[in-house]
Amino acid sequence: MSASCLLFALAGLPAVLDQNLPLGVYLLSFWHYYLYWLAFAFGTRSFDAFKRNAVVLKTVSVAALATVYLSAPLDFASLAVIATGILLNVRAAALLGFDRTYYGHEVAGLPPCRIAAFPYSLTAHPMILGNVAAFGGTLINPGFRAQWWPLAGLHVALNIGLLAMELAGPRHRRAVRIGGGLVLAGTLVAAVLAGLRAS
Repeated sequence: MSASCLLFALAGLPAVLDQNLPLGVYLLSFWHYYLYWLAFAFGTRSFDAFKRNAVVLKTVSVAALATVYLSAPLDFASLAVIATGILLNVRAAALLGFDRTYYGHEVAGLPPCRIAAFPYSLTAHPMILGNVAAFGGTLINPGFRAQWWPLAGLHVALNIGLLAMELAGPRHRRAVRIGGGLVLAGTLVAAVLAGLRAS
């Protein structure tokens, strides 16, 4: 088990086990961003382990958000925006391939690859755009927004942070290390405060 997965388990599971759902949701929701930052800023010993951990942590994050989103009354406009964001992500990932989706160029040293097909024909960062649309789309649902707007807002902000990290690129690792560390520390504080407030 990697250090990031152990940290995730230690931070989130006790809150869930203590029946504090809001705090558990917040503590389980953001670890994949931390893992991305660690790999991007400091590298990784095993790209395969990084990809496996990234998939596990992102799955847990999406499941935590889906649990609270689906407990709110359905809102079809919100679902349509979320579905559009997810489809944009799926299309972009299919074109990139699994390794490149998980920072294969930046972390594993894969050669650069230029893709001109949609959605890359419209934007260089369709996965970030898809994530922002999907997480932002949850906020259209008034039942979800009333209690969980900080959760979706933090996801949107962290995706914008991922975009900044990607734009900085490997040439600016020092800035990524410092800036990303500050953003993630702030996110942890905000997540704990939001989780405690919602309890």
